[in-house]
Amino acid sequence: MQTPKKMPIRVLVVERDGLLRDMLSSVLAGEPQLEVTGAAGDAGSALDVAVRTRPEVTLIGIDAANEEMALAVAQELGRARLRTRVMFLGERPDTRMLAALPAFRAAGWSYLLRQSVADIATLVRAIDGAASGLVVLDPVVLDVLGRRETRLSALTKRQLEVLSLMARGYNNGAVARALVLEEKSVENHINAIFGQLNLSRDQAAHPRVKAVLLYLQETGAAGDPAPDDGQRKAA
Repeated sequence: MQTPKKMPIRVLVVERDGLLRDMLSSVLAGEPQLEVTGAAGDAGSALDVAVRTRPEVTLIGIDAANEEMALAVAQELGRARLRTRVMFLGERPDTRMLAALPAFRAAGWSYLLRQSVADIATLVRAIDGAASGLVVLDPVVLDVLGRRETRLSALTKRQLEVLSLMARGYNNGAVARALVLEEKSVENHINAIFGQLNLSRDQAAHPRVKAVLLYLQETGAAGDPAPDDGQRKAA
C-alpha cells in the first residue's frame, strides 16, 4: 500500500525588515516540504494574511527594535484562534520578552536564535517540529527560561521607564515630557503595564498604586521626589 504523500507545511513569514523578510520567504519557498502562504511586516498585515491563508506555522522575527510588534502579532493570532504554531526567530534571549510568553506556551510556541541556525535545514527541521506540536527551544533560550524571573520581567524597557517615573510621583503629563512622548502614548503604555502585570481596579487599591508598590518591592527603589507639587497627582 502506497504511503500518502505528506502535504507541505504552510508557513507565514512575519519580519519587520523588508530585506530579511524577502530572503526568508524566498529560501523557505524553495523547500519542497514547505509552502510559504505569505509575508508581512506588521501585526495588522500579519493577521490579515493569517486569516486568509491559515498557516500551520507563523515564523516571527523578533529583535530589540520590534519586540512589541512581534508580541502583538502572537497575541492577535492567539485571539483569532487560528491554531497556528508560533515560532520566534530572535537575535537574543531577552528575559523581559520571554517572561511575556506564558500565554503562548500552552498553545505551542518555539524560539530559535538566528546565530544558532547554521543552515536552512536546521530551520526547516524546527518548523516541522513546531507544526507537529513540539516546543522547539534554542538551548540558550532554555537556559534563560530556567532562571528566576520577577513579575517586572514581563515589561518592555519603555514600560519599565514609564513605571519608574510613576514610582517617583510623575503624573501622565510629566511622564510624557520626561520621555518626550505624546500623553496618549503614555496612557497606552500604562494600560499595557496593568495588563502585563494582571492588575485591575478593586476596593483595595487602584491598579496604578498596585503597579508602583510592585515596582518598589521588586526593585528596592525608594522613589525620588517628583519634579514639583503640580505634577504629583496622577492624571
